[in-house]
Amino acid sequence: MKKIRLGFLGVGPRGAQLTECYAMHEDVEFVAFADIADHRAEEVADAYNKAHGGDARAFTCYEDMMKSTRLDALIIGIDPDKQVDYAVDAMHRGIHVMTEVPAAFTIKQCRDLVDAVEATGCKYQLAEQTRYWNFVKQWRKMAAEGTFGKIYYAEGEYLHYEPVWDMLRNKKTNYSVYPRTPEEMNDPDCIPSWRYYAFLEPILYLPHELSPLLSVTGGRIEKVSCLGTRRGSYAEPHFDMVDLQTALMYNSNDTIFSLRAGFSAPYGFKSYTSAHWYQIKGSKASAETCRSTFDTMKLFTADVGWVQADWGTVDPDQPEYVRNALHGGADFYPIMYFIDAIKNDKTPPMDVYKAVETAAPAIMAAESARRGGVMLEVPDFRK
Repeated sequence: MKKIRLGFLGVGPRGAQLTECYAMHEDVEFVAFADIADHRAEEVADAYNKAHGGDARAFTCYEDMMKSTRLDALIIGIDPDKQVDYAVDAMHRGIHVMTEVPAAFTIKQCRDLVDAVEATGCKYQLAEQTRYWNFVKQWRKMAAEGTFGKIYYAEGEYLHYEPVWDMLRNKKTNYSVYPRTPEEMNDPDCIPSWRYYAFLEPILYLPHELSPLLSVTGGRIEKVSCLGTRRGSYAEPHFDMVDLQTALMYNSNDTIFSLRAGFSAPYGFKSYTSAHWYQIKGSKASAETCRSTFDTMKLFTADVGWVQADWGTVDPDQPEYVRNALHGGADFYPIMYFIDAIKNDKTPPMDVYKAVETAAPAIMAAESARRGGVMLEVPDFRK
């Protein structure tokens, strides 16, 4: 069977990493890269062509790439608040699409994605990777076998602080800027990046919590309520953002979710999952990941009590290039399932409905926080 001809829109540092990772797939051929930053697409295309004997072309404009190349599929790694319009356009051109997280930042964007998939029949997948971690796989198996009993509680957090988050973008070069002082934040040559706007309300960035947890519990989030600290970071005063937001959510399978997110205050990393932490509680058993770098993953059952678990994030049965992928060996799975869906006419594991079911609850949670924590309903995009 022929290789899938891929284009990549938005190849910053993350896009360049994914290009090298995805190029390991035997059925993938990159034919075009596009990025608005000066020379960035050229650099990624040159590196890819030299390493893999390809003939990929470089563009600074989406339209030029679409007019000048024949694509089977497009990977979109641009600002996630802008990616939906490009995804919808590409699908209406008959091109399959995979986007980075979050899938959307508004309910309208969620609807636009669903409508495009239903209207065109193209494959869409969200490139959310934490759902493929080995411990999540084991938890799904345990849930299916009834080990947990009735799962009534799921908890997750994404507390990720980096002193060099790319909060700004230079208007002249379109390259990211990492401000460290108020003066740098007020540079007239720079404008706020998508990350700055997203981190103003950190609860918007929940796909890495909702995706794996929903894959274990099943169902969808129906109701949300959220509160957060005041706007203006306590840890980084030059960042005008909320340090922490916490949401309570009700799942259609009668499961309570507690989820929190924050990106502007230091918080210690954990073994295996870095900035993430997860917990499942059931009527028969409970499980949780490491709370620190000297902790272990754990399983609780009523007859035995707490025991250490060696699930980890990496599946030992996968090839070396999969095990060595970034994000704990998870980065290769999105391309693997995306290509499989295209070549074998399958529904990808993280299809458009599951994608918006990780975005819409976060969007409604942010709205709840703006309104003082009121309970809000989450739209059902499957109806």
